[in-house]
This record gives sequence, structure tokens and C-alpha cells, in this order.
Amino acid sequence: MSILKNISARRKILVLVLLIVLFGLASGLTFLHTMNSVSAYRELERSFDSLFNELHSIEHHILNLGLAYTDSIEDVTPILEKLGSDSENFSSRLIEFSQDPLIANDTVINELINGIQNNIHSLNNRIGSIVTEQLRLSPVTVYNKLHQEHIDPLLHSRIMIMDRIYETSFNKQRRYSSNLNLLMFLIVLIIALIVIFITLGHSRNSNRLLNFTKELGKGSRPSRLLLPAGHEYGEIASHLNSYLDKQDEKISYLKTIGDEHDSFTFEPGKSDVLGNEIRIIAERLKRIQLDEKKRQAEDKKSSWTSEGIAQFADILRSERENVKELSFRVIQKLVTYLNVEMGTIFLTAEAEEDQKMLETIAAYAYDRRKYIDKSFAFGEGLPGTCALEKEKIYINEVPEEYSDIISGVGQAKPRYVLLVPLKIEEEIFGIIELASFRGLEEHERSFVDQLAESIASTLQSVRTNEQTAALLRQSQEQSGELLRQEQQLRDNLENLERAREESLKKESEITGILNAMNEASLVAEFNLNGRFIHINDKFLELMESPRETILGKHHHEFAVVDKYAADYRNFWEELRSGRIITREELLKMFSGKEVWLQQIFTPIRNQEGNVYKILNIAVDITRAKQQQESLEKQSAEIIRQNLEMESLNEAVNSAIIKCDLDHEGIILDNNRNFEITSGLNRKEILGRNYRLFLKDMEKEQFEKIWQEVLKGKTYEGATRRTKPTGEELWLMSTFSPVRDESGTIYKIYFLALDITEKKLKYQLLEEANREIERLRKEAK
Repeated sequence: MSILKNISARRKILVLVLLIVLFGLASGLTFLHTMNSVSAYRELERSFDSLFNELHSIEHHILNLGLAYTDSIEDVTPILEKLGSDSENFSSRLIEFSQDPLIANDTVINELINGIQNNIHSLNNRIGSIVTEQLRLSPVTVYNKLHQEHIDPLLHSRIMIMDRIYETSFNKQRRYSSNLNLLMFLIVLIIALIVIFITLGHSRNSNRLLNFTKELGKGSRPSRLLLPAGHEYGEIASHLNSYLDKQDEKISYLKTIGDEHDSFTFEPGKSDVLGNEIRIIAERLKRIQLDEKKRQAEDKKSSWTSEGIAQFADILRSERENVKELSFRVIQKLVTYLNVEMGTIFLTAEAEEDQKMLETIAAYAYDRRKYIDKSFAFGEGLPGTCALEKEKIYINEVPEEYSDIISGVGQAKPRYVLLVPLKIEEEIFGIIELASFRGLEEHERSFVDQLAESIASTLQSVRTNEQTAALLRQSQEQSGELLRQEQQLRDNLENLERAREESLKKESEITGILNAMNEASLVAEFNLNGRFIHINDKFLELMESPRETILGKHHHEFAVVDKYAADYRNFWEELRSGRIITREELLKMFSGKEVWLQQIFTPIRNQEGNVYKILNIAVDITRAKQQQESLEKQSAEIIRQNLEMESLNEAVNSAIIKCDLDHEGIILDNNRNFEITSGLNRKEILGRNYRLFLKDMEKEQFEKIWQEVLKGKTYEGATRRTKPTGEELWLMSTFSPVRDESGTIYKIYFLALDITEKKLKYQLLEEANREIERLRKEAK
């Protein structure tokens, strides 16, 4: 049309006249040719339509193929043979059709026929792999996939070829009509018709392009643009369709983001800015998803460990008097919590010749208490080896024929054995042995390591309590004996006092009494300077020295005192003044031996009433003193262990949300984390029913959980809670029932961790997936 604009009017008339002359000459020649062509194209349409009727047979075979797979794979082979035979027959007839002279020169139809041939060839190549696809996918999926990838494109190509043939036939008919009309109409009208035809063609193509771009502007996905190829409109349509294909590829890639089994590959071009940005975002999301999975796994392990430590802390506080019963509760809980088959606890004991032994204190296997009487010397068997090396031993994949392994669990042949030493300041107190037919993960072995020291400390404390109770009973018996002896001494001293007053009259009687005391007690005499002047045999036997070594020595050479101290000087001054003094003293012998004595120092007067010597009567209380010191040390150790348990309880309270409930749901106690989570203070919480703080939907979940807990089952799972402010929280909760001695549930522990942040991330991910699904449906 741009060429016509540059031509003058006269030349346009000449051109039109020339066109009329040429048209008149050509119209007669083309009249018969057009009639023949129209008839040939109509025959071609019928032939092509008959050819594509065989496509229904191929589609029918594919449908029978999907139905055959639901019955038996053996029925597939004849259908596959028919499918291959029909497709090859269809391909050969299509080749004959393409060789028709009317088709051979039409590039558009030839391109479409080539596409059909490639599709049939792809279907033939795929017939051999259909069995494998059918085994992997469902019959409906395979049928839909084959229909979508092969039959639908064939039907689409058929429509385009028919349209092309019809269009060509229609043009032939129009030319025939034009030839007839040209005989009757003026050349101006013919030119006008030609101009109108060109204008309509441009208008139609422009309208298609306009509607297509409007749909793109709205953000929707329009159908592929079909314009005649061979000029600028066809090229524009090709570019726009290519843009749609790239857009579909990006949408498909976006849909695969977050899919664990993502096998979609997306390679945008260097100039594709949007595609490259989408790929960068997808890679970031995948990294975030991977990091989140790792963090969830670590959180789960940490929560499992924290919960286990809290449960074992309750067990370790439950029994403080019987070490065997506490050991059984510990190994029972350890076996069930780790989900292993067998477990044993050994405690150290002294054997003959000071050889240390490991004795079985508790065993649990296959949900039953085992009574095993086994002992191992240090270095003997796996328990003895662990005790000697003071290190954890973990054996995996123990061979069945490896009979040299001696295990405390008896004749069983476990595949995995874990032994952990119970150490207190590098001193072996016992061994924990666990046996399982599955491998223990690293965090499970670390969990046993963390518990080992607490278990050892608690078991030692309980054993110490047992020994302390025994020593206390013995000490009470000895104290009673000392009181009786002290009373006897007081009676003797009173007799001595009375005898001293009558000493002038009854000197012989006093001498007899002193002789009796020499036989029954430790007796010594000092001069007024504090030196030994007499000591009886019983005292010499205690001091393990001959008499010549003792006599003449000063008191402070044996007594552990400061001879220059004012108290010590006052002590002798008071004795010289005639005062009777009772005191406990520590004596240190030449051999280094130390002895505690309960002593009575009595001044002895002469006939003039002057003190001339000091009589010392003593009782050996060394054993009682040692027992008292032992009791004091044990008391200090018990206090230290109680402080450690309090610290452990504080650590648990600082890490988790906790409260105690009775069997009706009344809150008995709670920690600070529970107050923060609920948004209420302690006064508003204690004594109130737990249900009062729940919404209706939350109450339904709580009632279901509570019914299971009252049956003695422990619940673990996510629960939703709402603060008074309306803020929604998600908690990973545990409801654990606690039974008394009769087996009745009297309290329920509620432990929880705040997982609100994780829950929100999951919700955002689900919303993103739903949005992607919505976009995909709209695109379809």
C-alpha cells in the first residue's frame, strides 16, 4: 500500500486499465483452471478427512492400553502392536498425501505435515517405554499424558491443515467468482474490492494483535496467536508465541520451588532479566528451606534431650533412700525413653585384697525387670573394660559369631552395645550398659553422657544416705554408751570428791579406789608444772610408748595445744588453784598416731590442803570423733547435691514453659515462662482451671488430650493458645501424668516450647504454594 501512495493518479489509471486488460485475458484462462482447482481441493479435503479418521483408531488403542493395565500387563502387548501398526500406516498414508501436487508446493501445509510425522515418530519410539511409565504412573496419568503430548497436537495440526486447504479452496472459488464478476463490473470496482480485501486483512491481523496485547496487559495468559506466516504479522506472532512459551517455562519453574523432588531445569538467557531474577530468588528459597529443615532437626533433638533431662530429674528426685529401687527406675526409664531392648546398671564395690568389682544393681529388658546376679572385675568383659578405661564404649554391628564379648544382659546377642561410665571427679562409681538391635544416634549417645554424671551423683548420694542412716544408728548407740560411761565417771568423781574430804581418815580406801580406776580407766598424774609423774599401764598401752619415755615429759608435748597461748596457761593456773576441769583433747603420739580423749583433771591436795599434784582420768573417744566428722562430711555432701538439683531445676524452668495440674485441670504451680506465655501473673493463674484460659476451639483439642492423659498416656504435639490480648501462640506441648505409690494419677506435668515463629513460616510457605496453584489454574 505504501507503493500505491507514491504513484500519481494518471499512472494509477493506467495501472488499473492495464490490470483490466490483463484481468480480462487471464480471467478466461483461469476460469477453467479455477474450476478444476476447486474440484481438486474438495477431493483433497475428503481424502485428508478420511486419512485422519484413522487417528480415532490410534486414540482408541491408547484408551484400551490404559484399561488393559488395570487388568493385566499381559493384555498390553497386542494393543501396543496394533497401536504401532496403525501409527505406521497413518504415517505412510500421510507421506502419500504430502506428495500430492496441490500440497507439495504449500510450505505451510508441508511444515504441519512434517510436525505430524515427527509426532507419529515420537509416539512410535515411545511405545517401548510405555510399560515402564505405566508401572511408575497410574493408567489415567499415562493416557492423559499420551493424549496431551501426541493426540492433541495431531488434532490441532489437522484443523490447521483443513483450514489451509479450505482457505486455498475458498480463494480459488473467490477467484472464479471474481472472474465472473469482472466481466460485469468496472475495473474501479475490482480495484476497490482488492483495496478493501487488503484493508480487511490488515484490520483482522491488527485486531488480533490488539486483543492479544490487551490480555497480556491484564496479566492473563492468552491463547497462542495464529497469524499467516510469511510477512511481518507472522513474524510478530512468532515472537509473541515465543514470549508465551518462556512465560510458561517460568511459571512451571516457580511451581516447582519448594518441591523436595524438584527435577525441573530452568536456564534463562543472559538478557532475560526476569528469568534470572526468578532463578536467584528460587535458589535463595531453596537454601532457606534447607537451613530450616536442618534447624528443625536440631530443635527436635534439643527438645527431645531437654524433655528427657526433665523427666530423669523427676525420677532422680523420686527416691532418696533405696539405691536399688532408684537404679531400677533409672534404667527402666532409660531403656524405654531410648527405645532399646535391654539395659543394666553396675555399681562399684570393694572385694577381697582391695580389688574393685562391678556388681549388677538393676537390669531391665523387654518391658520386664530382670534379676541378674553378675559381677565383673575392673578390666573384665565390656563393663570392666569401660570402668578401667573410664571412657564411653560404643560397638556397632556386633557379629553374631563374636562370642568373646561378655555382656551384662546375658545370653542375648545385640547388634549395638553402649557402655557409659558413671564418674564422679574421675572416680568410677558405676557403669550403664545399653544393648539394642538398632544403632543409637549421636544425640542419643550424648544424651546418656549428659545424664551419666547426674545419675552417678544421685546414686552416690542415695548410697551415702543409706550409709549415713546406718552410721547414725550406730552413732546413737555409741552416744548412749558414752552417756552411760560419762554418768559412771560422774558417779566415780563424786565418790572421789567425798573420798578426798575424808582422805585423812580413809587413805587406804582411796588407794583401793585408785587401784580400781587404774584397772578400768586411763589414769595419769602430773606435777604442778604439768609434767608426767605417773601413768598407768592402760594409758601406756594407748600411747604405745614405754614408761621411761613418758615420765618427765610435759603435757603439751603430747597434747595438740599452743603452749604459749593464754588459755593453756589459764588451764594450769586453774588446776593449781584447785579447780576440777573436764575437757576433750587431741593427743599426738611419737608414732604420729592421733587420739581423742575425754579427760577429767582433778587437783590432789595434801594434808595442809594445798594442791601438790594433778590426777588425770581419761576415756578414749577417738572412734566417736571420727564418726562425728564422717557424719559432718556426709551432711555437707548432701547439701551440695541438693544445691546441684536445685540448679538443674532452675535451668529447666528457664528453658521451657512448665506448670503442674491436678486430675481436674486445676493449676497447682507454674514457672515464669508460663506467666509470660499466658500473659497473666501468678495470682491470676494459681488455683484456677486450665480450661478458663482457652478458646472454644482450643478447649475441644484440650478435652481430647485430657481424656488420653487421664488414662495414663503421655501426649506430645502442637497446641494453639490465645493470650488475653488476642495474640495467637503455637506451643510444642507435653502432658505427662504422674502416679503415686498406688498407681493413681495425682498430678500432670505440662511442659512446652514456643514454636509460633516456626508455625508462621510454615503458613507463609503454604500461602505461597496456594498462590502458585491459583496462578497455574488461571494460566490453564
